[in-house]
Amino acid sequence: MCKTYDAIYKIAKTVESDVLVLWVGHKKVMGKLIDCKEEKCMDEVITLQDAVVECHHMGGEKHSRSFRWLNIPSHHIKAFTFKCCMVDVDLQ
Repeated sequence: MCKTYDAIYKIAKTVESDVLVLWVGHKKVMGKLIDCKEEKCMDEVITLQDAVVECHHMGGEKHSRSFRWLNIPSHHIKAFTFKCCMVDVDLQ
């Protein structure tokens, strides 16, 4: 089993938010982490509800796309955190 997959669900039990923020390549993805208590999830696949994917392009352009559900193979995840752990800083 993927260590990233295990870590996400282990940490999810201890944080105050169910909104997962992760990075896949150069894309930021945010959405509600679906709980796998009822074995509805697939091994090593992170499922997010109401997900938003942000792509940042050269020149500062940012594009977003929303999905009701998004499945992400955990071996593609480069980094992750939960919404409650983020500190938003406006760098403009």
